[in-house]
Amino acid sequence: MTQLLLHNARLILPDGIRRGSLLIRDGRIAQVFTGEQTPAGFSRSETLDLNGAHLAPGMIDIHIHGSAGVDVQNASHEQLQALSEFLLAEGVTGYFATFVPTDERGYQEAIAATESFIARQRNAARLGQTRGAQVLGIHFEGPFVSRHRCGALKTEHFRAYDGDRRSIQVFTGDRESNPAYARLMTLAPEIDGGLDLIRELTASGVRAFIGHTEADPEMLDRAFAAGARHITHFPNALTPLHHRRPGAVAWGLVRGDVTIDCIADFHHVHPLMLRLMAQTKTAHRMALISDAIQPAGLGDGTYKVWDINIAVKDGLTALLDGPGAGTIAGSVITMREALRNITQTGVPLEDAARMSSMIPARAAGLDDDYGLIALGKRADLIALDDDFNIQVALVGGAVAFNKAIP
Repeated sequence: MTQLLLHNARLILPDGIRRGSLLIRDGRIAQVFTGEQTPAGFSRSETLDLNGAHLAPGMIDIHIHGSAGVDVQNASHEQLQALSEFLLAEGVTGYFATFVPTDERGYQEAIAATESFIARQRNAARLGQTRGAQVLGIHFEGPFVSRHRCGALKTEHFRAYDGDRRSIQVFTGDRESNPAYARLMTLAPEIDGGLDLIRELTASGVRAFIGHTEADPEMLDRAFAAGARHITHFPNALTPLHHRRPGAVAWGLVRGDVTIDCIADFHHVHPLMLRLMAQTKTAHRMALISDAIQPAGLGDGTYKVWDINIAVKDGLTALLDGPGAGTIAGSVITMREALRNITQTGVPLEDAARMSSMIPARAAGLDDDYGLIALGKRADLIALDDDFNIQVALVGGAVAFNKAIP
């Protein structure tokens, strides 16, 4: 049995923030102590003083293409490891490698490389050698999306669904083997075969998200009935809100049984719109994502991403070439920065923490294990100071990042 007591913390609990301590045993949260007194009976090696930092659930990024010079869709094990360590230092304990549309071979190679890295990470965890954020699954952004709301995605790889299950097996995996990691897909329900695709994905255990779409409310209701319950990078790549032609923006705001995620970089969504979304959806139905791309963390400059030239200036990305020149192309934000930004719009820290952990976990179907400080949950945790700097990060109960230790 292994155990660790995290004490002298401000615990971000489901019902508020309280001073206290947390006991981790065998990788899971075993006991929560509230109050100033430090529980006795633990050796020095079994305790970690957090010096009054906030202790929150580890952030889960369900939509990230890369960062720190790494593109998840074309990365070696070493590059994915470097990305995972970068993300952990930014407070992300788990993430979904997010793929843009490509051809069949491109998908197969990217999936195989990611699966191999997931297996490597899990083996390291069993040996007590956890380093970096864990890849929790794969998110396919497309290829079944609308050409009219393509954003920075390459339309030459877009597809319709022909109803043949074999044509989507690369996305669903082997139905018999049930892959030991989660899969998500963002799609437009109005494409040919879109509703059948949602039904088939759902039956195969793949979470269907709505995005890059021009669907009207009636079609969206049908998509919900087929199994889609979440909207990707709301309200980007959706038909803009119109008072006589409500689309996915109006539908997503009023549906209490639908969750949304957003990019809180103040470029993709204006702070006032973020406030409207947070007030309407509340912290129980709104998630934060980064949608970060390879240049995130590298500063301003011109970069080639997905064989496209992209400029980064003052935190804003833009396509440089072709008919879509000037279009925003992903973000260069981190989840830590998104957490800070959303609190600047007036969202309380405890709500912001839920948006960055519990709600993305729920959207991905992982909320049984992840996203809350509660008994029995995985001890994926972060300690952050009042300036949102990450001090400590734990993955599966193991301290995998400690700012005090170079």
